[in-house]
Amino acid sequence: MRSPGLLIPAFSLLASIQLSFASKCPPWTQNNRVFVLTDISNEPDDTMSLVRLLVHSDLYTIEGLVATTSFWLPNGTDAEQIQSLVDVYATVQANLQSHSNSSFPTAKYLSSKIASGPKVYGTEALKELEAGGSLTSGAQLLIDAVDASPEPLYIQIWGGSNTLASALWYINATRTASAHQAFTSKLRVYSISDQDDTGPWIRRHFPTMRYIASQAGFNQYGVAAWTSISSSTVDVGGPDKAAVSQDWLTANIQIGPLGAKYPDVMYIMEGDTPTLLYNIPNGLGDPEHPNWGSWGGRYTSNPLGSDAQFGDATDTVIGGDGKSYTTNWATIWRWRNAFQSEFAARMQWTLAPNSPNSNATHPPVVIINGACGSKAIEMNVTVGQHITLNASASYSMDAGAKLNFTWFQYKEPSAWQASTSVVPTINITRPGGTDGSLSSFTIPEPNSRSCKAPEKVTEFGQYAEAIKCPVLHVVAAVKDVGARHPITRYRRVLLRVQPYDRE
Repeated sequence: MRSPGLLIPAFSLLASIQLSFASKCPPWTQNNRVFVLTDISNEPDDTMSLVRLLVHSDLYTIEGLVATTSFWLPNGTDAEQIQSLVDVYATVQANLQSHSNSSFPTAKYLSSKIASGPKVYGTEALKELEAGGSLTSGAQLLIDAVDASPEPLYIQIWGGSNTLASALWYINATRTASAHQAFTSKLRVYSISDQDDTGPWIRRHFPTMRYIASQAGFNQYGVAAWTSISSSTVDVGGPDKAAVSQDWLTANIQIGPLGAKYPDVMYIMEGDTPTLLYNIPNGLGDPEHPNWGSWGGRYTSNPLGSDAQFGDATDTVIGGDGKSYTTNWATIWRWRNAFQSEFAARMQWTLAPNSPNSNATHPPVVIINGACGSKAIEMNVTVGQHITLNASASYSMDAGAKLNFTWFQYKEPSAWQASTSVVPTINITRPGGTDGSLSSFTIPEPNSRSCKAPEKVTEFGQYAEAIKCPVLHVVAAVKDVGARHPITRYRRVLLRVQPYDRE
């Protein structure tokens, strides 16, 4: 399922773009529809993630907050805990809203989206349905959410998945094959590993449905990508441990009425949060493209090129110790300082309404070559073509903001194997005398010295992948370096290299 992005011709932009035009570019407003399944009260991390969701809830359309069971909470659900957090959110919602051009949902609306899934473990819920039992309120809410819109529904599974399994079982039993297919085609699942036995059941019975999950032995959480959100045992020396320490959380997150509900760390900080970060519309990722990479990690399909089941991919990242790490964990921890800094900035929003004297930090608006929005910019390019990307029209709503521009090639999404040696390197330069908002480069020759359009390739396996023309990814990251808690926004440029033959 590929969203087309914004297709514009590649060209060298010589004239600067006036801020008067930039001011007409609104921040991102098209939010993903998300549906959360959480085994909240099992351990503190679900409560932590729910606090983060609430202070970022202007970036999502929340369609469901459903309490579930899991391996570690097999005999009950706790929707009351969700409601208690929403009640506290009500006391800070007005403050949050004053800081955003998008809409923070009301507590009343969120309360209408709270429900409970089956109070039994895993596939026991399916046995109850087979015996004539009724759908739970949570499973019915999920069905209603899917039916309510033609837009995708992103299901974030923080615990067991039997609420989703129940809904799928019911749809399969009560609707025609075409109606069933129409229903499942709208589902996008990101599961924090498998936390009951219905995850494998779903993937086995609905193999064409989009499903992201770290694939490992059951309960082998330590090898999963999502653990790098905060685990101190992944890539030791690479990620910044201070940004997820209890001391940092106490100082920056456990503040104000809602922050007071953020528990101390036990086991791991926010193990479920990568599902939220995956859908955050910050211009880095696109949830329709798991392989592109985002704050929520990067995932690759099996088989290659499929739009269905995805597992962990790897990135190569230079860590804080100067060493190189090529791991699935690096796909998340590489963004740790950025997503923690935004969380801290938003917790400040909860404390007071926005005002000229509030000294609050807000997201910049990134504009490249005159293109507004957060969707990737797509360019058809030829080898040897000179490209200039101009982000000088980008701006911040904050007075006195000092915007910093970082440009980088994200190689891994272009690779068809763990090694990025198959991807040609873009030599990005920044013209002298500028503030860094411009970047220039020449489209490099494919490593194979020739390439074909993907639809023209008749080879298979490694030979096919080696001769396909690459799609190269360049990303701009923009933030206010003068802010106490900078908020980073990105813009991705896809360079679609056209067929080339050196001979």
